[in-house]
Amino acid sequence: MDLRARVQKYIEERDLLRPGESLVLGVSGGPDSLCLLDLLHVLAASWKLTIHVAHLNHGLRPEAAADAGFVRVEAEKRGLPFHTETAATRAHALAHKQSIEEAARGLRYAFLARLAHAVGAQVIAVAHTADDQAETVLMHFLRGSGVAGLRGMLPKVEIRDWRLEVPISNLQSLRLIRPLLTTTRAEVEAYCVEHNLHPVQDASNRDMTYFRNRLRHELLPRLEAYNPNIRAVLQRTAEVIAGDHEILRRATEQLWRDTARLSDRRVVFEKDRWLTLSPPEQRALLREAVRRLRADLRNVDFTPLEHAIRFSRTAQVGRSCDLLGGLCLTMSPSRLVVSAWDEAALPVLSDVPLLTDQDLLLPGWRFQVTLLDEWTLDAAAANASGWRAFVDVAALPGSYRASAERLREVGQGQGLRLRSRRPGDCFHPLGLGGHRVKVSDFMINAKIAQPLRGRWPLVVCADEIVWVAGLRLDERFKVTARTQRVMRLEFVKDERRGGNE
Repeated sequence: MDLRARVQKYIEERDLLRPGESLVLGVSGGPDSLCLLDLLHVLAASWKLTIHVAHLNHGLRPEAAADAGFVRVEAEKRGLPFHTETAATRAHALAHKQSIEEAARGLRYAFLARLAHAVGAQVIAVAHTADDQAETVLMHFLRGSGVAGLRGMLPKVEIRDWRLEVPISNLQSLRLIRPLLTTTRAEVEAYCVEHNLHPVQDASNRDMTYFRNRLRHELLPRLEAYNPNIRAVLQRTAEVIAGDHEILRRATEQLWRDTARLSDRRVVFEKDRWLTLSPPEQRALLREAVRRLRADLRNVDFTPLEHAIRFSRTAQVGRSCDLLGGLCLTMSPSRLVVSAWDEAALPVLSDVPLLTDQDLLLPGWRFQVTLLDEWTLDAAAANASGWRAFVDVAALPGSYRASAERLREVGQGQGLRLRSRRPGDCFHPLGLGGHRVKVSDFMINAKIAQPLRGRWPLVVCADEIVWVAGLRLDERFKVTARTQRVMRLEFVKDERRGGNE
């Protein structure tokens, strides 16, 4: 079966194109895209396809303008409309902190999507081959990709799931296809010779500063010394994993429906349910959360997901850890929240005893102080509970210590009080041998989300910081073997009462 028949069969089997459709075909002028242009032009006659030839000049090479002229001639030979633009790829990469490869890819697909929308096309076609697929799978493997990345490129994808920089509100009906994905580069070159096609040669394809070129010209030839069929193996691997991914995808979607809640640009997991899940299930849910909140991220690395999973099992309430893509995972007593760092919303953490702008506790909390008649050194010295601490009464400032004997249960206003942090606040964290630390630095190191730090309660006496609540007691007020009287400080959840009653 010749290449034209095989490509047509692949298009039919994968439902890539339908008779009568309009498509935008990306053509660089190289062998792959010129081959696809010729193949689709032949198919267009019997399928009544409308083809728009598109070429983006990335502005990276002096000869790029001549390439655009070459593609224009090839389009006109076949009586096809031609469209071109020039992009400032280097400036775009610098402005968006991207590699040249990533910037070029984004600009190219944005151009094709805009053009498809303008001409009313339902399809974008690109000329990725089986060799491109092998390189992509290997590249994703080396970067530590999950199952989704090891699928490589798909023969058909919906554009609506991509975050392209295009002023188009609706991309629902637009899809991207890769008709040559099972065609090797050698077959493409043989087709060009057979049909008297003379593609341009892009010198940047030999530039070893690009990661993909190093894979193509250095690593893959080395791997072929171990397995001459390595490219075919990688291609088959992508095909198998793509099928496995569909099964995993359905399982993940069911788990997502049972476990996660997406609202107001945040993903919320109930902690009790989360802690019953296995690490692979947690990893799949975090990956899905990132996909829904950051659809433009192409590669979700294993390492930050694994770090977040470990963090979620042991972190104290109010702490956050970096996820990726500007997202963080924040802990509350009953929930885990994935959000942007600057959108870590306080209402989600209302079950943390935060302060208002007037240094009052949020409703539903009481600050309670109790002088203990009975206590043990081990329990008091441990200070293990996040929202409970034990202090040595004798270590408190004199005026408060003098009235301590009359205390049984009091709130703030009796010497101890609550306030938020102030510029320059310092204390001596328990366990650091009396070392003095800025409260702001301590909160950062404790992974307290930035929006919460200014509302975090400090327990002070005569303006000495006794306890950074929920985090660390001050070393000077700890209970020791010499302690005679102990006071318990705690934040008590009380849904029936306001936080300052």
